[in-house]
Amino acid sequence: MSFLITENLTKKYGKGEAEVTALDHANLAVEKGEFLAVMGASGSGKSTLLNLLGGLDRPTEGKVLYDGKNIFEMDDTALSMFRLKTIGFVFQSYNLVAELSVRENILLPKDIAGEKPDEQQFSRIVETLDLSDRLDHLPAQLSGGQQQRTAIARALINRPEILLCDEPTGNLDRSSGENVMQLLDMLNRDYGITVIMITHDQALAERAMRTVHISDGRIDGRP
Repeated sequence: MSFLITENLTKKYGKGEAEVTALDHANLAVEKGEFLAVMGASGSGKSTLLNLLGGLDRPTEGKVLYDGKNIFEMDDTALSMFRLKTIGFVFQSYNLVAELSVRENILLPKDIAGEKPDEQQFSRIVETLDLSDRLDHLPAQLSGGQQQRTAIARALINRPEILLCDEPTGNLDRSSGENVMQLLDMLNRDYGITVIMITHDQALAERAMRTVHISDGRIDGRP
């Protein structure tokens, strides 16, 4: 069985004539250690798909199975803990806390879980992402590339099995975007982290092992 499977995953918003189907019976299978790109135009449903894969939203219909377990059978508390322990999120907008230092932002998931950080692991992450000399800086004192690397470090601190990346280079210049893609490649290749990346950029999608396309809420081609 694949590491991650969706079965007839559907999300609708609104009622009656105002009802909109954002995702329409999407079926997808992802292998452990895969790097998958999801491409689609704006409004195609790709961000809705990512939010459902990460348990950030609940579907109108269908399942998301991780290792055979439907995450939407969990209550909200269990689902939150599952997200914290299993999934790392990387967003286009970074979503860093402006008042917290780089170190505090990276360790925020540990604080939420009430856990002490593994300092050796923390050091390895910040060295790998070239953030060692920025730990006391606030997000506003960082470049876009440094902010995104901080967001990636935060996503990695709980040793997730999967990274869900929503346009991770969308706000970056070409050089910084290339650095982020090299990091994602390395995390996938050397650490075996499964990566699912939403992008509208064909060149970036070609860096993945496989690409699926989504349009009008439906996944086209081999799922």
